Amino acid sequence: MKIIYNALAILTLASGTVKAQVQKINFTTADHQTLKINRISPSASKQPNKISLDGTWQFSPDINSLPANKNIQVPGEWAMQGFEVKKETFAGYQRTFNIPENWKNTRVKLRFDAVYSEAEIWVNGKKAAEHLGGFTPFEVDINNFIKWDGANELLVKVKSESKADSLASASVYAAHNLGGIPRKVYLMGIAPVNFAYADVKTFFDKSYENASLSADVIVANEQDRKAGSLNVMAQLFKADGTTKVGEKTVHIDKDLGKGELFQQNISFDVVKPAKWDPEHPNLYVVKLSIKQGDKLEDVVTKSIGFRQVEVRGNQVFVNNMPIKLRGVCRHEVMPLRGRSVNDNMWEKDVKLFIEGNVNYIRTSHYPPGEELIDACNRLGMFLEVEAPFCWAHNTPVNLGTEIAQTVLVDQTIDMITYFRSNPSVIIWSVGNESLKYKEYFKETAKLVKIYDPTRPRNFSQWGPDADEGDLEITNHHYPGPTGPAKYANYKRPIVFDEYVHLNAYNRQELVTDPGVRDAWGIGFAAMWEDMYKTDAVLGGAIWAGIDDTFFLPNGKTVGYGTWGPIDGWRREKPEYWHMKKAYSPVKIKLISNWNNGKVALEMENRLLFSNLNECRIEWSIAGESGRILTDLKRNGKSTTTIAIGKQPLASDQLMVKVYDPRGVLIDIYQFTVVPTIDQIQPEPKTIEQLWSYTKNGNRLIAKNGNISVHFNLTSGDIEEVSKNETSIWTEGPRLMVLPLNGEGNGVQMVGDGKKIEPFTDVCKNRIVKGIKLDQGKNEFCVSINDSYSEAAGTTSYRFLANGTVRIEYKYTLKENINPRQWGLVFGLPLRFQEMSWTRNALWNYYPADHIGRITGKAKLVSDTEISGPAGPSVLPVTSWSLDRNELGTNDFRSTKMYVNNAQLSNGTSAFDFLANGTQHIRAWQNGQGIKVLLAAYSNMGSEKFFRDHAEKMDRPLKVGDVIADSISIKLK
Repeated sequence: MKIIYNALAILTLASGTVKAQVQKINFTTADHQTLKINRISPSASKQPNKISLDGTWQFSPDINSLPANKNIQVPGEWAMQGFEVKKETFAGYQRTFNIPENWKNTRVKLRFDAVYSEAEIWVNGKKAAEHLGGFTPFEVDINNFIKWDGANELLVKVKSESKADSLASASVYAAHNLGGIPRKVYLMGIAPVNFAYADVKTFFDKSYENASLSADVIVANEQDRKAGSLNVMAQLFKADGTTKVGEKTVHIDKDLGKGELFQQNISFDVVKPAKWDPEHPNLYVVKLSIKQGDKLEDVVTKSIGFRQVEVRGNQVFVNNMPIKLRGVCRHEVMPLRGRSVNDNMWEKDVKLFIEGNVNYIRTSHYPPGEELIDACNRLGMFLEVEAPFCWAHNTPVNLGTEIAQTVLVDQTIDMITYFRSNPSVIIWSVGNESLKYKEYFKETAKLVKIYDPTRPRNFSQWGPDADEGDLEITNHHYPGPTGPAKYANYKRPIVFDEYVHLNAYNRQELVTDPGVRDAWGIGFAAMWEDMYKTDAVLGGAIWAGIDDTFFLPNGKTVGYGTWGPIDGWRREKPEYWHMKKAYSPVKIKLISNWNNGKVALEMENRLLFSNLNECRIEWSIAGESGRILTDLKRNGKSTTTIAIGKQPLASDQLMVKVYDPRGVLIDIYQFTVVPTIDQIQPEPKTIEQLWSYTKNGNRLIAKNGNISVHFNLTSGDIEEVSKNETSIWTEGPRLMVLPLNGEGNGVQMVGDGKKIEPFTDVCKNRIVKGIKLDQGKNEFCVSINDSYSEAAGTTSYRFLANGTVRIEYKYTLKENINPRQWGLVFGLPLRFQEMSWTRNALWNYYPADHIGRITGKAKLVSDTEISGPAGPSVLPVTSWSLDRNELGTNDFRSTKMYVNNAQLSNGTSAFDFLANGTQHIRAWQNGQGIKVLLAAYSNMGSEKFFRDHAEKMDRPLKVGDVIADSISIKLK
């Protein structure tokens, strides 16, 4: 029954009599449409009468085998705790609880933040409710089922397989059964006259200076008698919770009968509130109170922010400022817990992404735990919250049925009910990569707009027309490098909320050479620059934020794999630094050397809401330091000078650190302000040594002082080069023309135990056609004409008296090959286990453990255990760069691109690569030796979802094409 009274609604509430369904209430929207919604009490999170039911429960993998007698942890998944439950079978969770004596005058409700994915709730042997939906919260009124004296028995029947599971594709996606109770559970004792619903919105005036606060509430009478003399008060406080900013009281001049609801709006003006945005996450506290006469009945407190989202043309504005979303996609994931997160990982993730200059998280592909939203509110992060639908077109749903209402409509509306008052939430996504928009999502999208007209909607899709033009924001997954130009004049804002996919499925390349992760930054940085400069492109979310890898108790490893800039253990990977640098909202360039005590820098402000003078920018060099103070609005550029009194040395680096208005270190720059002067020194004159030659069977031995070269006259191989009777070079070289290889045993790891073998083959079937020798007195020269299946040509060597070797090669392709790398592969003794280098890098500063750092040393082995392609299966204590497989550590075996010089060493002897700044080096352990590739070409790898970016570096080779290079080596 619905009665209209003074433009408000009094609704009937079946309180206390609900059986076999979640408690529902009706909500009347601003345009007087009525929606039936599941009740989720707004006072829950800060309810003083609250008992956590997290911890150890009793578990039975089959509901027919009760009572349960196995221990299981809640929250948690059963599969990640070693339990197997047959498909389509209900498992049983049991525990007891007691109700405190002082709760007798309250209404007792049981809250689940999530149960995956179909649940029945039984209290003291009676069915109290059922719920369908694995990622949305629900609440059960159990007042009529409990005992006030003694222990109460709670049974939760849980089945993983359901329409909710298949519409979300969530167990398929995670490659393991997600069944369980993955989020927190608690009891609440709520006042019998209480808030059944509360939502707080903020609106600015035309000048975006003053605002109004609007609270929509529903008051419920859940006591056994009528409720009268009711007043509802809204108070606004600053974040400290004590400094009052404003208040308003509204009298309800109608008594509420038993089980009735009353809907009310309370609004008042606020003068010049501090605005909320990610750079200034200013929060206020709203306190909503119900009084019956002089008695305080119920209190709701909410942290809110004053922010307003608007779509104008093809841009999105927040607080009257056009925004650009620098984002990542995020799953709820922990390697040993699955989709059940604990240890305050929500806040840790938000902090990690903020430090990586991310200002936007897409909660792919389901609503997250409320803890993530709370962290985003407090710390400053935009959110796109997504309904729990992924590849939903694969699941048939009969529209118009109760099941369709439950799984499509209810889950969408539950998401909005739960999260709508949060300032961090700026976009609703109605689903991911699903066809059947008209059949499945057109109605839910319409309801989202009716229910919450304050935020734009998105349908996260492969292309921009999947939503039939209905929604405020459109979308394109993986638009490629041409995407920004394609949509420059698009009529709606477009967000690439999956783009620049990280290397993940090309596992053979990744186990061979983690350097493709460093090379990824080249394509990503170029794409982001184009997106940033295109107004219609709202921004994008990197796929993905965190590795999606699960180590099951049975030893299997499953999931989509290593696609995050941070791994599942939350360690930074090479892509993290590229993300931080490309997304950096403060760009600094050196525009002059040190001259007469000054250095000039160009400053660019890409912050969305801040003047650069709100940042703390510190510089230091050679014992001097200071602050850079620049008054620069968003999108502005200016030149500033730093006064450095003493002339620095060429080796001194100007370090500039930038902290944003929150105090977060968002960027580090390092500049050489005095040029390096390298004077060419003549080789020191020594007693001239002449080459001598001896022949032993098919081996020619050439010696010059302490240098000895062993050359096989039959195979055309240099078998050993030694200095001071110590072997330095023991094999080869061989030509490598390594094809791109996207193989990885499928897109998902499914725990089948197959080992991912390295892919680092040299060219095959070598035939030596001719050898030319020049056994000179001052140098020893060899030229080998050979042929492989892939190419034919010549490699020539000049061995000089001082240990320098000049190598030139030239080969003509006999096959069409699209290579990832090509060059010569040398064999070195196993003792050469340290590599050092200097190189020309994408950025002028890197962390000390980044595999792509400008200057560094890397060791073949570390103290970590050897791990598989998904990384360590137990919590590591070292950085990602020290993870290792049979080829060596990530740091050692990764390609260092564009090296100026590099060295393999054992501490006393060295194999020096005197590179030219355009060449590359990669080393790895091969059996009882070290292989080293000195490459003239290397690229970004073959990850198929990144190919259209990576292929800009491709150099496909066709039959008849020629590859050639010159290599200089110094033997020490």
